[in-house]
Amino acid sequence: MRGKNGKIDVSNRNIIPNDTKLFAQADCEKSIEFYLSSDSESLKIYSILKQETTPKFQFIDLNIPYNETFGLLDL
Repeated sequence: MRGKNGKIDVSNRNIIPNDTKLFAQADCEKSIEFYLSSDSESLKIYSILKQETTPKFQFIDLNIPYNETFGLLDL
């Protein structure tokens, strides 16, 4: 996703504008603590965003079991 020069290759990801709009909305809404998605490409964009800023919400990957995400024991 990131090129050798550290820039994002947006031509390979047409949905980046939608991702950033949704992330911006989630970050502005005080009641939103989590962003749930199964889109691994969206998670990559979130990870890059998190390197540059501190989002007020946590990205939760739907492909990872909830007990792993929240550190719960599966008893």
